[in-house]
Amino acid sequence: MKKTTVGENLKKIRKDLNLKQYQIAGEDVTRNLISLMENNKTPIYHNVANIIAKNINEILAKRGQDIYIQAEDILNPERYEARKKANEYISQLQKQLNEQNYNIQVEKLNEIENFLNRWRFIDKKVKIYELLGDIFYNAKDLNREYYYYIKALEVSYEHPNMKERYKLILKLVYNCIVTKKYQEAIRLCDFAITTQEDITEKYKGIFYFNSALTYYYLKDYDKALDQLVYSKFHVAFDDYREMKRILILEGICNVKIQNYNGALRSYNKLLDIIDKDNIEEICLAYVNLIQIYIEKNNKEMVIKYHNKILELLPSLDINTYHYLKILISVSNTYKYLRDDEHYELYLIEVLKHSNKLKDENIFSITLSDLLDFYMETGKVNKIEAILEQYENSIININKNQNYFISLKSIYSYLELNKIEKAKKLIKNILEKEDN
Repeated sequence: MKKTTVGENLKKIRKDLNLKQYQIAGEDVTRNLISLMENNKTPIYHNVANIIAKNINEILAKRGQDIYIQAEDILNPERYEARKKANEYISQLQKQLNEQNYNIQVEKLNEIENFLNRWRFIDKKVKIYELLGDIFYNAKDLNREYYYYIKALEVSYEHPNMKERYKLILKLVYNCIVTKKYQEAIRLCDFAITTQEDITEKYKGIFYFNSALTYYYLKDYDKALDQLVYSKFHVAFDDYREMKRILILEGICNVKIQNYNGALRSYNKLLDIIDKDNIEEICLAYVNLIQIYIEKNNKEMVIKYHNKILELLPSLDINTYHYLKILISVSNTYKYLRDDEHYELYLIEVLKHSNKLKDENIFSITLSDLLDFYMETGKVNKIEAILEQYENSIININKNQNYFISLKSIYSYLELNKIEKAKKLIKNILEKEDN
């Protein structure tokens, strides 16, 4: 095959990007010179290639196209052709995401890394690394997710015309919060708000919210509330999704500092903006209000909102995400009201649904609460039936090595008929867990 000349490569780039000769010439290079170069009548020097690349990138940025042409793309026809291979990788990774196929072999990762290290395409590297981060995010591989997002962010600073870099930063913030890199999450939020010129008002509010969430996890509730003030300033009040998150976190933080009136204001504002047909969201708002009134020991208001939930409960879809949380609230309210009969009934209901949904955490906590209830109320005759009913689920609960050692120790005492020693060991283990 005939080898493509540098001039022919320049013409190909221009045509591919739907540009005219005068457009890529700009003010520093004449259209006539562009024509001579494209027809191989004069060489293209590196300084001229830089000027042409700069002119091209300015046009692409105005168009909103996420493409970044470097001087080397013009001077090396083989390199420009290699961009097609980069686009193939991008298409493959995007296809995997769309098909929810999050399995990537190490050999494939090495192949992509070697390719990117050889050609150093700035725009393609950012996109490929971000896609890899997205794949590992969905695969719940937090370490690799962080690795590729941070690489994408680092390379992005070589791309001066990149738009919406703040969205990439936000993905890193989410990862840092989940992996408890709290100080890094706060720095990234501050960095995005103060340095990203194209950031929208809504995203400023989202970054302030995530900063507040991070301070909440650090137990700095006053600082979290300060950040939420800024978040509310930037988020439109009719943006229900974001405003809901803000008001809920604001209510939780106020409860933590025992500012119950402030929490009530937040949750009542939440009730005002909830779609009246959204039964699940309304119930969750009532759950929050009940928790505050229990803290205030306002039995009358607890009963008021408890009855509201009971009225709506039959209309709830039992497969919704928060159905278990609402059931737990109902059972806890009955416990507060000292209604043993209904408390037991709803504990059994929570146990049944958590087992069906394979929510081991809620299942374990609820089973423990139910066993405690039977012991405290003298209904020990019901314990055996419950344990037999859920025996397989209990056996299949994830356990660590320490659990097995404890279990073997107890079993050994029982084999030796040392019942009291076994009971004492169990009691000590349970008391340690409670602490």
